[in-house]
Amino acid sequence: MSPTIRYSLLLAVAGACLGIYLSTTGNSGEKLRLKTASQDPVSTLSPRSGELISPFAAGAAGQGNDLAALPLPSAPVYARNGRQVDLGGLTAQQYIAKWNSLARAGDKDAAYHVYQATAVCASNDDPAPAYNSAAELSQFLDERKKLLELCAGVNAAQLQERMSFLAVAARAGKVEAQIDYFMEGPYGRDINLAKSADDPVVQQWKTEAVTELKAAAAQGEPFALALLAQIYEAGELLPRDAKQSLAYKVAEADARSSVLSEEQLRRNIGAQMSDADFASALQTGRQIAAACCKKNRPSPQE
Repeated sequence: MSPTIRYSLLLAVAGACLGIYLSTTGNSGEKLRLKTASQDPVSTLSPRSGELISPFAAGAAGQGNDLAALPLPSAPVYARNGRQVDLGGLTAQQYIAKWNSLARAGDKDAAYHVYQATAVCASNDDPAPAYNSAAELSQFLDERKKLLELCAGVNAAQLQERMSFLAVAARAGKVEAQIDYFMEGPYGRDINLAKSADDPVVQQWKTEAVTELKAAAAQGEPFALALLAQIYEAGELLPRDAKQSLAYKVAEADARSSVLSEEQLRRNIGAQMSDADFASALQTGRQIAAACCKKNRPSPQE
């Protein structure tokens, strides 16, 4: 299997997990939610008809400019990372201006706010998804027009700079940003990682994406643990390591207070392992869980 296919499959599973994860957990006071992923799990969710738009989709021409009569969305809107964002009645540009100074001063929450606002606008030039009917496509285009008004004044430089703000928030330890840093990819747009293997930006992103996920995992974040299990299984960002993949799966289950028997793990993940490697992976997973997850789990009295 080619590296490109492996990475696409990794993102597919990651996208599905992100939908499930965000639909069942809270998000540090930012009013973020995500519907459960369906159909193409590599894609982020569109607020239209359950359709999905790839977070790595290539850009295309914008859809129309008849915006004057369209009101700003009153409900939270979707960012490119799949999360919902409440701009508090502001346009994206106003929201960016509100947090920009603090973000440039290194405040991780403000940096993430700016990233989120620009991420709302980052997919507005993507091609329209394939819809089953003209009515669904028309609804999508109407929603896109509203988003184009919401994003008026946000320029291409700001859209690209969102990745710098995301990196600031991730490096400062904001868990959502650490996960999004991986999900966005090295440029926050469509790129063939296999063909770009010698690109210094891609090389740096691979290293930092794994570092940030491990930092999120160290805080007991189940989704980060799941992503690391997939990364070690895919062998694209890191050399393939079945033992590490199984270990992170064990830790993820512990973080979610799920029960996976050794028989289940052996059948579903460790079928090709020797008994010694399987036992070693289980032990490593329990050690990861003890270090990251049990300390963050509420006690029975809480």
